[in-house]
Amino acid sequence: MLKSLLSALLVATMFFTNGYSQSFVLMPTGLRDSADTGKSFLVLKFDSLTAKQLYDNAIKYINKTYTNPDQVIKGKTENEYLRYITHVASFIMIKSGLSRVKFDADYTVELNFKEGKVRYEITSLDMENSGGWKLKITGGGFAWYIYNKNGELKKEDAKKDIEQYFNYRIKSLTETLNGRIKENW
Repeated sequence: MLKSLLSALLVATMFFTNGYSQSFVLMPTGLRDSADTGKSFLVLKFDSLTAKQLYDNAIKYINKTYTNPDQVIKGKTENEYLRYITHVASFIMIKSGLSRVKFDADYTVELNFKEGKVRYEITSLDMENSGGWKLKITGGGFAWYIYNKNGELKKEDAKKDIEQYFNYRIKSLTETLNGRIKENW
């Protein structure tokens, strides 16, 4: 009995964490839709929400998430399109011998709105450490990179951390787009 209850709980957890929402996977070519790796974007679906409702909720998300929302929004067309930038200090830690090196990140998100759906795409992702060294998704030679030029994964922890970060952001945005804004007061 306990075994079947645990199995059901495991299946439900897998469904809600993986199957319920779309997610990114990091590949040598960048962030890709885990269900269709040919796409560099996700299409998030929302039943019975108009493009205007989705756009307005995206503005609420930015207003609640960012200290200076007017400074992060870099482009917008009311009810159709929104582009915003994010800076993340200590975005990722990369192992280097016995130490760990911090990399900050700057990235750009573009959202396109239609009835019942939002196209979500990371159009740029730049990672750099305090010494000015860039972390590339794909690279080679004397440089920081996650995949080598042959597409072989070299920094598995970095890959997982980047995927977890962006998939958490997608989940958070999706909750707000659905109108579920967390109020902790």
